[in-house]
Amino acid sequence: MRYPSSWRTEQAEQDGVWYRYFLAPPSESGGKSSLSVTLRAGPLTGSLEDYAQSYLAGNPITATRHDSRQGAQGKAYRLASPDGSTRYSLLLLQEGARVYGLFSQGDAAAFTAQLALIEEMERSLSLERPASYTLHSHPKFSFSLRVPPSWRQARHLSGRDNFLQQFRSPPLLVEKGQTVHASLTVTVEPVPGGGDLEDYYKAIRDKQGESFQLLNHSPWQDGYLDVLRTETPVAISRVKRFYRASNGRGYSLTFEARDDAYLRVSRWYDLIAGTFRLGPEAGQP
Repeated sequence: MRYPSSWRTEQAEQDGVWYRYFLAPPSESGGKSSLSVTLRAGPLTGSLEDYAQSYLAGNPITATRHDSRQGAQGKAYRLASPDGSTRYSLLLLQEGARVYGLFSQGDAAAFTAQLALIEEMERSLSLERPASYTLHSHPKFSFSLRVPPSWRQARHLSGRDNFLQQFRSPPLLVEKGQTVHASLTVTVEPVPGGGDLEDYYKAIRDKQGESFQLLNHSPWQDGYLDVLRTETPVAISRVKRFYRASNGRGYSLTFEARDDAYLRVSRWYDLIAGTFRLGPEAGQP
């Protein structure tokens, strides 16, 4: 979902429900913000109409419409408080036993003034569909990967035995007029001595040295997943690196983002990595 870079945002999770809060800047006169938007995702135990009642009860409905995103069906509502001093907008989408919602609220003047912006945020809300990502297939190196079309291709190198492809995410933050992005680097290289996953992993960790602090190491598919932290004089970054090996080749997907942007994109990393196919999985030797 797109939102203004000037808005403050936080996220939380409680009882299996994930929340992301967006808060408009305070008015020029100071004080609290008069407009907020909450994005939430969680289990749906009843009908979508029943779920909506927790927002609708006691508030007059001024407009409704049916909506859908990437095959998920839903409904949108415009509401007002009984005294008319507060306005609300609610968008709910159902996919199986899960519900995705976007709830906007603000005092009447601020809501009316920012209605076009609220509608743009609602229109931009989309559900991730990894199967529809752009397919990058590389028969020479026996793998394929799907990457969201919003991630732009950058550096690319390919030789007889080595492969490197970089991608750049859409903006995650704006700071001092400059956008902050995450990166993905896909590498394929020979395993030293034609070895296996353990040999490949050891070689990579040896190359990283002490500048990469290992925060977590866990199994992933038939390989490994590392979460690392690295610090330079310019910035602190968080890295998520996926490893696999096959037929004497080592494969890695290295995602990197500045530390303060990492939580905004970490789940996206998992979805992209989940599309990685190696050898016969990708229909290749």
